[in-house]
Amino acid sequence: MRFITIAKSAAVVAALVAGQAYAAPVELITNGSFETLNGNQSLSNGSWSIYNNINGWRGLDYGIEVRNNVAGTAFDGKYFVELDTTYNSGMEQVISGLNAGKHYTLSFAMADRAGVASASQGLQVLWNGSKVAEYTNASGWTVQTLDVVAGLGSNKLIFKAAGISDSYGTSLDKVSLVAAPVPEPETYGMLLAGLALMGAVVRRKARKA
Repeated sequence: MRFITIAKSAAVVAALVAGQAYAAPVELITNGSFETLNGNQSLSNGSWSIYNNINGWRGLDYGIEVRNNVAGTAFDGKYFVELDTTYNSGMEQVISGLNAGKHYTLSFAMADRAGVASASQGLQVLWNGSKVAEYTNASGWTVQTLDVVAGLGSNKLIFKAAGISDSYGTSLDKVSLVAAPVPEPETYGMLLAGLALMGAVVRRKARKA
């Protein structure tokens, strides 16, 4: 019983330390699922509208088309975006407080509009003015992940519609930007110590068996 108690204690210590080392990262995107429009504005089920801007995002060219259960359903929450509004358009968000030179993980969900030719579909991603990716042929919601590096000062994320500019295109939802936490050296030491204690207990118990 004593060995079992020690082993359980060691396991708890290791789990707690591991949780400290890999705490949930902080979300850096504002309104990444587009659930907040402007002020108290809302969209009823089965409706859509084009906005110059929505909370956290500035529309480019021909604005931001937000939908609620129209030509598809949201990946997260109620609302999702299509950037081929009346013509190919785009949206941007300026992100402050990033550490220059540090890597961040950008992720988002995208889906081509059903029943529309592939030539009309597509999505471009720009980071600080440079195109970092372009996607086509996303049948159903598909999560994409990119690695981006922060520049000095504010950083700018842009999504743009690609393909034929005909008001039919790819949908976007659940945009996220996070930095993975970097464990401190002493945290690694505590984790290794806990695992070593567990190993010692198991070996001692095996010799007694």
